[in-house]
Amino acid sequence: MSTTSKSHLEALPIEVIHRIFDHLDAETILFSIRCTNKQLYSMANTYNRYELDFRYMFKSDLPVIARIINPENIVSITLSDELHIKSQIELFFSHFRIDQFIRLHSLNLTEVEANDLIKFKNHIMKCSLRRFSISLDGPHNSKHMSLISSILSHQDLHKFEFKGFSNTISEIQWPTPCSLKHVTIYECHWKTLYPIITHLPYLQTLVIDYLRKYSFDETAVTDNSDTHLTTNLTSLLVNHCTDIKMNDVEALLSRLPTLKHLRLLFPSCEPKSGLFDGSRWEEFIRSKLPLLNKFEFSFNVSKRFHPNDVTIESLIAPFRTPFWLESKNWCIKCDLEKEICGEAFHLYSTPLFQNYFSYPEYRNRIRQSTLNIAENSATIIVNTRELSLELNKMTLNESQQKVSIILNF
Repeated sequence: MSTTSKSHLEALPIEVIHRIFDHLDAETILFSIRCTNKQLYSMANTYNRYELDFRYMFKSDLPVIARIINPENIVSITLSDELHIKSQIELFFSHFRIDQFIRLHSLNLTEVEANDLIKFKNHIMKCSLRRFSISLDGPHNSKHMSLISSILSHQDLHKFEFKGFSNTISEIQWPTPCSLKHVTIYECHWKTLYPIITHLPYLQTLVIDYLRKYSFDETAVTDNSDTHLTTNLTSLLVNHCTDIKMNDVEALLSRLPTLKHLRLLFPSCEPKSGLFDGSRWEEFIRSKLPLLNKFEFSFNVSKRFHPNDVTIESLIAPFRTPFWLESKNWCIKCDLEKEICGEAFHLYSTPLFQNYFSYPEYRNRIRQSTLNIAENSATIIVNTRELSLELNKMTLNESQQKVSIILNF
């Protein structure tokens, strides 16, 4: 680093330096920046928003960090006892006293033993924890679920993330009262979804990565369900689900009139599911979801189960009413796609929401495409985490003209 660069950096107020630290990992701050000069050494020592993720650290780094960092300056901890980093939590407890983390706001645990979870739980109930994340992909017992239920009763806890098998989440006894506002569940059963919402009166956002439903399942909401449910749920995001019909969707969403953001990604729909009926969606949203202003959806169905007169134009036509184009200003697209067993219809809102998007694969798969708007542009708008391009087969200029990407990290 040049003398000029040093002087510029050192001239910044400590508040600005600490803001920069907010975007760096703890190892970079402690092992690189802190060693640069006395001023940055002091700034690193007084920084009080450290987020420690031990999953990506060398085991030898943990005792060093324990010596040089004040536990009171740590606000987030991520620990894992997965097979490739077994005994990490035990090593953590051998170098840290959990009761020293008096400013802990976020805790992320993976494959934690019940006895270790007890230690965390006892401290959690004494501090102002705001976010709790736990992953139980492996064996667990009733003690795990009892401890999780106890942790969820913490009045300061507003965000909960759970990763486990679909039947595991149903074992949680949701406390009364429960202050959770934002919940993310990796895998959940359809019949468990509505009970979760009913037990969380302050819930604002519910994200389900994989929603399991089987063809023999009954609807999530029965006639005996509480029709006077009080809910603050404004966002329901379902990132993957199969075997869902429009009747199921209507039964659930009709109890959620405060929804403003809805995402439904169904990669395999039944031929007579009713999900492709734009007129039915319009009537339902008008009457049951008056506050909805963001609707992300993606529905796929095999073409071979439909009459020959069903085309992408006939499917997109109901989405060309003033409700979709003027009132909501929602852009909808319908593609006829090539698949292994023939062809499939893909009806979706834009931008297309996918965790992984391969442009070459998309380009080779599409046979016909149409939009509900007058300007039937060929541009593909994608909201994705990973993008695959074959630049040896197409120019960068071509990709920029044909695809608009929104990358999420």
